[in-house]
Amino acid sequence: MNEARVMERYRRYTAVLGGRPAIIWGVGWREFGRMIRNRWVQLVIGLVWLQTLLMALIILPFQTDPQPIHLLLYGDLVSFGPTGETFGIRIHLVLLAAITGGQLISRDLSDQSIHLYLARPLTRVDYLLARLLTLLLLFLLAALLPNLYLILVQWTDSGYALGWLGDHRWMLLATLGYGLVVTVTFSLIALACSALTSRSGFAAAGFFLAVYFPSFLVETGYGLVQDERILLFSVLHLLDMVGHGMFDAPQWVTVFGFTFEVELGWRTPFLLLAAIWTATASAVTLRLQRLEVTR
Repeated sequence: MNEARVMERYRRYTAVLGGRPAIIWGVGWREFGRMIRNRWVQLVIGLVWLQTLLMALIILPFQTDPQPIHLLLYGDLVSFGPTGETFGIRIHLVLLAAITGGQLISRDLSDQSIHLYLARPLTRVDYLLARLLTLLLLFLLAALLPNLYLILVQWTDSGYALGWLGDHRWMLLATLGYGLVVTVTFSLIALACSALTSRSGFAAAGFFLAVYFPSFLVETGYGLVQDERILLFSVLHLLDMVGHGMFDAPQWVTVFGFTFEVELGWRTPFLLLAAIWTATASAVTLRLQRLEVTR
């Protein structure tokens, strides 16, 4: 049955010789094309853009500082802070990573096509990069482009002044940089969960637990000990800290929906995120190495 599924999956493909970059791009782009046709993926991306438009219509006109709106977009759906803004798309990005990243490797494990991918000249690193490329393209539609749309709206409100772009060039770089940080973090965690099982449903559930369960634990712990350093053990709070640092804004975090300021800097949170990237990427490559040995 698995052999029939693999043959059906690859019967339309024509082998084209090329270098490793071309192979990585081809594998990543082909998978992106398949994912973007998924109705659930389209629904999530549509909701992201709907909330972005709502922010542009409801919140943006009352913002005097152009930077906070971009942090709010990457934040929680509902929070109760000093400004009371809502409409963050974080839950949608988590859903997108679970739906797509949760099945990228597990599906290949299920139908045994992983062994075809790992046949030379495609190495373990190439395979991981191809899967990351797929998620990067999806997050480009769901995270980076909505934020760039808000920048476009802000620029039009300034009268298309080129000086405005020059005055806010760091905000442009921070928007791109923070979007990349969020993308890489969610993507690697999702791929690590996907590599642990051949069932995409289990991988998606594992991703949700990996992202939200530590957040629940540290927020509960913070309520008990009132020590802000405990927030460093949550991926979501690390992303908040790094994001505010990149935008050179006061460091706000959310605990059980209530937003307050902390002073933990951005270097330690960023190093912890880098450690998570290294650990998850290593876990995927080690899993692929075991498959190479046993194939």
